[in-house]
Amino acid sequence: MNRSHQLKYLFSFSVFFLSLLIVNGQEIKLRTALEHDSIWLGDQIKLMIVVEQTSGTKIEFPQLPDSIQKIEILSKSRIDTSKLEGTRIQLKQSYLVTCFDSGAHFIPPFTFKIRKEGSIDSLRSNDLTLFVKYPPVDLKKGPVDIKKPFAAPVTLKEIAPWLLGIILIGTIVFLVIYAISRRNRNKPLFQRPPKPKLPAHVIALQELDKLKGEELWQHEKVKDYYTRLTDIVRVYIEERFMVSAMEQTTFEILNSLKAKESQIEAKSVTELKEILEVADLVKFAKLTPLSDENHHMLSNAYLFVKETTVETVTEVPKPAETKGKEETKVIVDLSDNKGESKL
Repeated sequence: MNRSHQLKYLFSFSVFFLSLLIVNGQEIKLRTALEHDSIWLGDQIKLMIVVEQTSGTKIEFPQLPDSIQKIEILSKSRIDTSKLEGTRIQLKQSYLVTCFDSGAHFIPPFTFKIRKEGSIDSLRSNDLTLFVKYPPVDLKKGPVDIKKPFAAPVTLKEIAPWLLGIILIGTIVFLVIYAISRRNRNKPLFQRPPKPKLPAHVIALQELDKLKGEELWQHEKVKDYYTRLTDIVRVYIEERFMVSAMEQTTFEILNSLKAKESQIEAKSVTELKEILEVADLVKFAKLTPLSDENHHMLSNAYLFVKETTVETVTEVPKPAETKGKEETKVIVDLSDNKGESKL
């Protein structure tokens, strides 16, 4: 083959190869790009690969190594597919890269394999250059100290264990001191709060009911009966009139109540005097009263408590409601049943 035939053959092959590239170029578009042309030393930047093709074409992305010369590949994303106009689609993949060497770094083209209708072809992307800048250093200042780490703000998650620990220790110390103080005063560690105290007249009436139910004088325990009766009345006088009746004689009690004429009527004082004097005769003179007299002394005790009771008015009746209302009277039941008085 002479030289002219060789040139003709080479020209024909070149025309065919260029026509193939044009066809492929019309179907597939490759593009690689960096987020920025330059970075500081050690910064991170994304290297993006974008491919546009028809939906029937299969293209294989290149498998990049861990580094491209002095550029290190830190991670890569999955290939993202999006639809374009007609039957065309776009494939996109990004790589996170960095570099620790200043200067210009060349990124060579990437080779892609294309499979279509049983044939295999390849295309190459464009090349790139990454410029890595070194931070400016003022040599006139000389060596300087390394900057200390910035102090991060303290979060609640960090101080929560310390707060809980302080609260727990404080609780334990308080309980120990509380237990020691209670023990020194001969008191139990835990004690229920005392029940609200009943009014003096309620307690007195309850005790009189109990005394009546015990039937002491019916069983020839007259002295015990009058001792209990006077004790009930004396305790009531202490709570109601603030008089030390348990420590005073009959004469002293009556004199103390005379000084409280605004709080007690003369009739009530007479009833009390009769109870105390009969009780003194039984206890000290060994008097044996009749059954009717025993009943009468108990009735006097009920009347004395009822007549000297301080009632709390919770609601003032309206004038219309008070018309025709009968006057409340105290009626004494001398039967053997409990509940001596009725309203």
